[in-house]
Parts: sequence; C-alpha cells; structure tokens
Amino acid sequence: MSRSLILFALAWAVCLLGLSWLAETGLGRSLSMGEWLLLGVVLSVLAGLAMRRYRQRHRRRLQDMRDSALW
Repeated sequence: MSRSLILFALAWAVCLLGLSWLAETGLGRSLSMGEWLLLGVVLSVLAGLAMRRYRQRHRRRLQDMRDSALW
C-alpha cells in the first residue's frame, strides 16, 4: 500500500468517527447501522466531489503553465 492511501484511509476513519460523534450527541442516542451507512455514503460523495474539483484545478494549472511556456 502506498503511504498516501494509508493516510487517506486514516483521515477517512477520523472524519467518519467525528461526524458520527456529532450526530450521536445531536440526536442523544447511538446511530443505527443504516445511519452509519448513510453517513459513509454522504462522506464518500463529498470526498469524491472535492477530489474532482482538486484534480480539475490541478489540470487547469498545468495547462496554463504549459501554454505560458509555449509563448
């Protein structure tokens, strides 16, 4: 496994636990399995959208650097 994948998995677990703790304190009870699953899906979607935005910005920055080098 690469180091970045391990760090990503660790950050993922910390975020999921933090969000579950906030949800449990807000609701005053422990989360059910369905709520855990829903929380994981929402976190997955948010992470996917953030990653897509980062990759688009990075690609655009590289294209700008390449275009400026040609001129």
